Amino acid sequence: HGRDGRFVLMIQLGKPKTVDRAQIERVRDAVEAMLPSEYDDVAVMVNQVECKEPGCAPIETIVSLLIEKAPLKFTVFKPVADVAVEDLREGLVAIGVNPLAPEAPQ
Repeated sequence: HGRDGRFVLMIQLGKPKTVDRAQIERVRDAVEAMLPSEYDDVAVMVNQVECKEPGCAPIETIVSLLIEKAPLKFTVFKPVADVAVEDLREGLVAIGVNPLAPEAPQ
């Protein structure tokens, strides 16, 4: 609602932004690979969202660990296609998860 009680209609011009499912899967898989064994039963959800608030990144990636009693989440302030492994590592540390070191190439 607008301040005077009327509904506010927002119209977005141009093509809607589509999210590349492969990029979502890439980020989810990378997070899952970094989780210690106590998180083996935890689902990982990755979403790309647009932020319309002043001062925030226009497109953010939110990573959620769906823990039954206390879900955890962190935000990377860039589109999912631009998210790097180091962004994910920093996000996990920020929410109190000690990420595993990446496996050495065979």
